[in-house]
Amino acid sequence: MITILPADETFLQSIAAPDGVEAMVLRDSDGSVFGHALFRMAGDRVEVLSVHTELPVMAEGLVRSVLNTGDCRGATEGFCADESLAPMLRRLEFTPTEGGYSVSLAQFFRGECHCQ
Repeated sequence: MITILPADETFLQSIAAPDGVEAMVLRDSDGSVFGHALFRMAGDRVEVLSVHTELPVMAEGLVRSVLNTGDCRGATEGFCADESLAPMLRRLEFTPTEGGYSVSLAQFFRGECHCQ
């Protein structure tokens, strides 16, 4: 079984996360870390900074977890400038914007399901 949960301070220090950056961590039931997504809150926007996992199928789950965290904290937009994630972001219906890709969180979570 896997879980995706917010990173604690120890994990953030272990990856040398910059101040103001948070992470969602993908763990197996034995506590092994299989990946993480770095993000930050910026006003009404949650910014996906990067996704790190050797299990590509889990990258989407990490992004969805970041977006959910932002939504729960009052963000209205998800944003990502990491071009390497573009194919997945497009599949999740992010649209190209200046400097990256964005998505309305209201539409993402309360619109039609686009799961594949």
